[in-house]
This record gives sequence, C-alpha cells and structure tokens, in this order.
Amino acid sequence: MVKVWYNHGQEPQNELLPISSINIGDKIAQNNKNEWVISNHYRSQNENFMRQIGIRFVSKKSNVTTLSISSPDGNFRSDFYYYPKENIWFEPTHFSKKKRKGYYLFEESRILTGLTNAGSAKLSYEENGQYKDFSTIHFIPSSLPIEDYEEMIADLYRIREDIVRDDRNIARVGINLNLSKVVMELQEQLRKLKVSIKQINANPHSTLTLQTTKKKPQNHGRFDLRMEIGQYINPGIPSYRSHELKPVVTTYENMIIKQMLLDLVRYASAMGSNEITTKSLLNSLLNERDVCFRKSDLEIQRLLGSVNQVEDKETYKRVYNKLMEDMQQYLDEENSIRKDIKLYANYNKIPNTKSDTEYVELMLEMNGSFTNNNQYYHLQSNQGLDAQLKYDCRQKHLKVRNYIIKNQSKVHDGSYFGKIYLSSEHVQSHMRFYKAFCEEAQQESINQPRSITICGRVRKQPFGVDAVSTSQVNKYLDYTFDFVYISNILVDGIDIDIPSDKNSIIAFLDNELPVMMNNADQSEDSFMRLKQLEKLQSLTNQMEEIHNVSKKYDGLKEAAEELLKLNLFSKLELKGRLPIKPTQLFLHNPIYRVAWQAMQQIKYELSASLYVQQHQRQVSTVKVEYIFEVWTLYKIIHTLTKEMGWRLDRKKEVTASLDQYMVEGATVQAFQNFSVTLHWQHWELELYYEPKINLLFDTYLTPDFVFKFKRNGRTMGLVILDAKYRNYKSQGIEKWVKDINDIAINKYGNMQSIETKWKFPILASGILHSDVKISDDNEDKYNPYHVMYNETLFNTNLSNEKAHKYGSIYMIPSRTYVFKNWFRLIMEYHLNEHKVCWNCGGTEEVQERQLLTQFGYPKYYYTCQSCNEFWVKVHCRSNRHKIIKHMNNYHLQVENRRKWWVICPSCGDGRPAQQNTVTSNLFE
Repeated sequence: MVKVWYNHGQEPQNELLPISSINIGDKIAQNNKNEWVISNHYRSQNENFMRQIGIRFVSKKSNVTTLSISSPDGNFRSDFYYYPKENIWFEPTHFSKKKRKGYYLFEESRILTGLTNAGSAKLSYEENGQYKDFSTIHFIPSSLPIEDYEEMIADLYRIREDIVRDDRNIARVGINLNLSKVVMELQEQLRKLKVSIKQINANPHSTLTLQTTKKKPQNHGRFDLRMEIGQYINPGIPSYRSHELKPVVTTYENMIIKQMLLDLVRYASAMGSNEITTKSLLNSLLNERDVCFRKSDLEIQRLLGSVNQVEDKETYKRVYNKLMEDMQQYLDEENSIRKDIKLYANYNKIPNTKSDTEYVELMLEMNGSFTNNNQYYHLQSNQGLDAQLKYDCRQKHLKVRNYIIKNQSKVHDGSYFGKIYLSSEHVQSHMRFYKAFCEEAQQESINQPRSITICGRVRKQPFGVDAVSTSQVNKYLDYTFDFVYISNILVDGIDIDIPSDKNSIIAFLDNELPVMMNNADQSEDSFMRLKQLEKLQSLTNQMEEIHNVSKKYDGLKEAAEELLKLNLFSKLELKGRLPIKPTQLFLHNPIYRVAWQAMQQIKYELSASLYVQQHQRQVSTVKVEYIFEVWTLYKIIHTLTKEMGWRLDRKKEVTASLDQYMVEGATVQAFQNFSVTLHWQHWELELYYEPKINLLFDTYLTPDFVFKFKRNGRTMGLVILDAKYRNYKSQGIEKWVKDINDIAINKYGNMQSIETKWKFPILASGILHSDVKISDDNEDKYNPYHVMYNETLFNTNLSNEKAHKYGSIYMIPSRTYVFKNWFRLIMEYHLNEHKVCWNCGGTEEVQERQLLTQFGYPKYYYTCQSCNEFWVKVHCRSNRHKIIKHMNNYHLQVENRRKWWVICPSCGDGRPAQQNTVTSNLFE
C-alpha cells in the first residue's frame, strides 16, 4: 500500500492536486499467480492524504509507458499516474473545488481502488506499443468478513438461478428440494452420457485430414512425386516431406461432448461440499439453529447440554420422549374437558326452556377490540359452557342502544353498566354468540361499527323491575341479560348462519370454542419445549440434506472428470466456446444421438446458472454499500418467494436487471425505476428500490426499499427500510443511535408525501445494516425489531402507537433469518395475519387450538402441519396488548427464564421487576 500526500494549499487543476510526497508501505504478496486480494478501508474527507494501492515494475522500469485498471467486462477504465521519484504507479484521486475543514473533497463516484470499493478489476499495461493484461485484483470489504463478502457474491448467482428455475415452473417446496431435484436429474443424464461416451471412445467418429509427414525413401510402393522431387533436389538426406490422409477425432461432435463435460465440472464444483455456495446455506442454518437454542427454554438447554447434541439420535429420542410425556398430561386434561362437554351438551335446534324465562331482543353497537373493562370470555370448562360480556355505555367498544321486552322498547335508565351472560348447554346458542363477539369479529369492527341484535330467552331477574333490570340503592338500575337460549343474532341486519348437523356442531367444540384449564400456562410451556426441540431437529435435517446434495455434486464432478481422462478427450483442445447445434451425426448415429439427447437435458439444467460462463464469480468494482444493497434487494425477493410463499410477477425482468449488473457490468442503469410485485392469496406487495418520493417545497426522498401492502386491492400502508453498510464497532454506537433518529424516525417515520401514490400510513420504518454484532450480542440493549425497548437511550416511553414501528435489522448471507423474522412481524403484528405460517407461507395446514387460563386470559396455539412451526397469540396481562410468541421471538425475550417470557412492546408488561430499578443503567 502507498500513502499519497496531496497539497491542499493549491486549487485543483483538471480535478488534480499537486502531490507533496508518497510513503511506500509493505509489499502485498500475491494470493495466486497474477492475482492479488486487497482489503478496502474507510476514509474521511477531512484528510490530506489517501491510502491506496501502488504498482511498481522492477524489471520493466523503462519500458512500461501506461498502466490502467478496468472492470472485468472492460466497460470501465481508469489510467494510473506514474510518480518517477518513487518509481510507483497509482490511481490518481480526483478532487472537486469544494472545501470542508480546509480540505478539497475527493470525488467518491470515481473508481477509488482500495478506498471504499469492492469487487474485481483487471490491470493492464502498455509496453513497446503493445497492451498486455497481467493481473487481477480482488478488493474485499475491510468491515465485512471475507467469507460473508464472498457468500454475498455467490448468493447473487444462486438467487439468479433459483428465479430462472422458478420461471420454468419447477414445482418445489423450499430450496433444498430444488437442489436435490437438479442434481438427481444431472446424475441421470450423465449416466446416459457415460454409456455413449464409452462406446464412442472405443470407436470415435473421425474425419480424414491431409497432413504433412516425413518419409524415408523407398524403392517400392506407390509413386510419390513430392518425395522424388525432394530426393532430386536434396540427395542423401534420411527423410523427405510427404502428404497423406489421416483420420483425426477432433470433430465438432467430440469437442461439443468435451465442452459439455467441462461445463458440468464447473457447475458441480460451484455446488460441491467445499464451495462457498454450500457453505453459505449451511452457515445460515447453523446460525439460526444456534439462536433458536440460545432462546430456547432452560429445560431444553439442560436436557440437551449443547446444541450439537440434537444431532445425536439417541439423545434426541430420549429428550423427545421426556417432553412428550410432560405434554401428554395437559393434553389428557384438555381432552377430558372436551369429552365431558360433548357428552352433556344440548344439540337440539330449539331447546326446552323453563317457565321463568322471557323473550328479549337486545340491540348493541360494537366498534373495535374489547378492553379489560369488558371482561369478555367464552369457554368450556369443568363447569360446562359459559360466556360473559360486560359493557359500559360511555365507551365506544361496546354500548347498548336499547332492548325490547314484551313488545316494548326500552333504554338504560341512568345506569351506564350492564352484563350479558350465556349460561346454557345449548351449543347452537354458543355458536351464534361466539361468531358475533370473537376476536376476529372485534377486529373487523375497528373503524366500521357493527349493529348487533341478540334475540332469545333470558332468565328473569329476581325482584326485578322487568326481566333484565333490578333496582339499586343509588336509584340506578342494574342490567343483567342472562340468556339461556339465543334464537338469532343479526349483524348489520343479517342473521348469523350456523350449521345444524351434529358433526359441525361437535367440530365447533373441538376446534373453536376455547377450553379453560387450571394448567394452561404449564400446557403452553410444555408445547413450546417440544416444538423448540422439533425446530432444532428440523434445522439440523435441512443442514444434513444440503450436505448430502453437495456430496452428490462432488460425485458428479468426479464422474465427469474421469470421463475427461479418456483418450478421446485428452487429444482434443478447445480454443474457444463452441455453439451447441444439431448435426447429421448427432441426429442419425444411434450412439451419438443418445449423447446428444443427454447433453440437451444437461444444457437445459445448466442454462439457469451463470457459473458456466462466469465461473470465477466476478462483479465490477463498485462501492461496497452498493453491492450490499443489490444483494439485499435480491435476497429479500428470494426469501419471500422461496421460503415464505409469495409469488413473483415478471421474473424475466428481475433476472434481466441482475444480469445487467453481474454480466454486463452496468450498475446505475440496471436498477433505475426498479420495482417488483409479489402476491400471496388476497395480499399484494409492491417492492420498490430507491423510488423518488416528492415532498413539500420541491424536496424529495429516495429510500432504499419501500414495501407497499395491499389487501384485496386496498392499500393498507407502507413499510420503509434504508440500507446502511455499517461497522458500528468502529464507527461507534452513537452512529447507530444517530441512524435510528435521523433516518428511521425523523426522515422516513414521519414522511409526508404530496403524491397520491405514497399518501398512506407508515406502518414501520427502520434501517437494514450489515453489522451483526451490535444486536446479536446485545438484543436487550439494541433490539433489532423494536429499538424503543431501550427507553433511556431514545428518551421515550413505550406506547401502543410506537410498538414495533422503528427497527434496526441486520442481514448478511449467514444471518438471513433476521429479515424473515422481521417480515413475519409486519404481517402478524401490523397487518393482523397471525393465522398464517410465515415460515413457509401456508394456511391450509395451520391448526388453531384455543385455551383460557384460570384467570380468563385467552391463548391461541397455532401449529403448521406442513413445516411444524409453532406460535402462540396472547395478550399482556396489564393492558391486553397483543403479544405473539415464536420460537425465535421478535418481542424482546427475557432469556434467563424457564418460561417463554417476552416483554410487551406497548407497555413493557413482563419486564422483570429487578430490571425496572436498573433501567437507567442498563443501556450505558
């Protein structure tokens, strides 16, 4: 490296400053022949020197006249400057005429080797009037591990291949199955090709070629005029030149077969067990498994001892049996309650009612979710079927308008309060009541008030003014609607339709109406432990599958290399890439026809990949943050489509932009006005990259990623992520806090566009950065999903309005599960799609199970039968704020607890008592 000192006392001429001096650093050793690998470095504009690479020709000092650096495709080139005093070449730095703190600002948009760029570049020089390529330089990020950077580039190749294969309608579930299908198809076609090649090698097709040879003079045989002339001109020499026809195997067909084998070797090498593509997949799963183990219940950690023990079949079986035994007792309790309820339930359409009942019509208005004041529950327990709902007419969530009794309409007489009960074994009454007031119905009434009319018979209140009201000491009436039978419930004038067959009614008791258990918390814990163990095993199985597939590619490579060692191919030299086209021999010779058919299938499989034509995985030298943004963009698309069930439109345009970037070397042009549309059932997601969003006063913003969510064609809101290539360890935590405040909160969280296209609520705003350590090691201090958990650092208090609105997620190839978890948060928490498995995107296989604790708190258990994901929806105990628990939580988890313990993002409920006393010191 060299350190070039510039004279900032003079104004730049032609964008160049005079050089004061150059300090020569240590020599950089070659990584391979004619290849260097060099780290880049952060540099400040407020310095009068520049550190970068220098080139010195020791043996060609006087002959080299020019030196330049260019992109792999040759589209971009920069000439080096020669400094004779030190006999050194380096790329000159271009300066503008703007100054900051006494220093002219250099142009960051130019290629600055060794500064902030990463990628590959070629060096060439001119010597004696001729240009020669002599070296390749790979610039790697200094703030990103080389493994992660290489994985990022390799991942772009794999993502491109997956999108192409998906466009061909290859049916698959997940990435692993797709990899397995491809390698099995290649193995089958290579087996067919091998049979043909063995036969061709024994008797290859050849052509006669006129060749010049040397012959000894002979007195017999065919007359050779050329030899006779040679003897006459040069008598006495031992041999003479002659021409004769000889068979050769360097035919087009044989060379095409060799070319296909070489392509297969390149592709199999890139997908093999020792290559970065495979390591990237394994590292991501390994890191996710480590996080899941770290966040698992302490009982799981105690039983396993270490996460690696899940790979031991005997250990796994022992722990699994123990957890199944723990869980079974709670299943037995729940099943016993359901069994007794079904035994004594009343399934008649119209039950017999006692004489002390009276017909009532109760008119209510519901607007939004109930609060603790409503004390709503609906359950089955050892005491039978029961429902309760309290109301306060001063609150908007639920208020009574009037009721009709004995054909007389009445309203509340002074009192605001009342109670509605349903204490009956009549199941159809409970079905109507449940459908009218369940959580889904409450959610659907938000900002869309519903008129509800309950018709049925109530128990008469003793000593009542009428059947539902009794006098109180304070002269107000106490209203109690104690239903024993509900004949109808009308919602906005439409009668709730319920089935009449017994099987459907029993299904309601089995699958919908929650059970109250004395041990509901313990049941949740036992289910959670078992599912955590199964999650660890699932990740382990995925790792094993990827490893097995990579070993198959290793075998594929070895088999192709063995065929290339045959005599037929050892004599063939490929001087350039040949186009693959049919010939008479391929179409009509039986042996060559089999080879042709196999090669066509191999070509089809390999054509989805760029590994064959760009097996070195080079990209043009650009700023590291740009590489990070491009990879992030495509990783988001890849994760949504391959793992979370979304369907991508216009796949060819998406791959075309990526090809422009990776193959053609275009950077800015490749992603101008870039957007994609994805679909999942009734949802539509528009993903924009760097859109221009106009604001007031002729200003605008260009966030990196904008997610626009539409449900059934109606836009629900925007989510914004701004990519930041950061190393907060070196740049400081203050930089992280500043990024959150300036970008996530002030810049995008409060964005007000003047365009109709962007005039929608900002559901969430955050930064997406590359620094794993800041949150991975300190999730309690720098939570990636909800930075406001750190109330002291951001000088704020938790609130329902800010819950999970501002985030700081990180993503690199070995940590992609964080984005997946964040996107699940958006869909579940902000958009209320919590009944969908956002691990795989499934809905049909999701099984819901409802329980209530002994205090009446509801619990919704969800299990995906497709991928075995498990999650629970509950409410915080203090304020009934929504809580959704996962095996890898996006709510802040208290990890040193035996229970599945999370902290409410709206009010902090669940935070350990001792933590409240040290909050001011927690985030120092």
